[in-house]
Amino acid sequence: MRHMAKPGDYDIYCDKILKGKMKVEKIYESDNVLAFYHTNPLFEFHAVIIPKEHIHDMRDLEDKHKELMWEIVKVAQDILETIDVERIGAQFRTGFGKSQSTPHLHFHVIGGKKIRE
Repeated sequence: MRHMAKPGDYDIYCDKILKGKMKVEKIYESDNVLAFYHTNPLFEFHAVIIPKEHIHDMRDLEDKHKELMWEIVKVAQDILETIDVERIGAQFRTGFGKSQSTPHLHFHVIGGKKIRE
């Protein structure tokens, strides 16, 4: 089942970040994946990892995305190695439906205290 954006939905990743219209501080980039520091972080440490291919959410992943997802997991592992997860804690998460802020598969790597609501 494809979970497509509704007409008028705004996808900041495709519309701004991947087109270079919005500058981000990159952590990692390949032909398939981009990781960057969140532009408006909610936590002391807040990074975002996205596939460059437009995929609405995890429910739209197919067998052809296995290597892409492994790359995303590897990038998350590498990012987690750079922060003191034992001291500040960390999470690797994504959202669905109303918990998804933009209609593009993305993952947050967060750590430390929440710094804003």
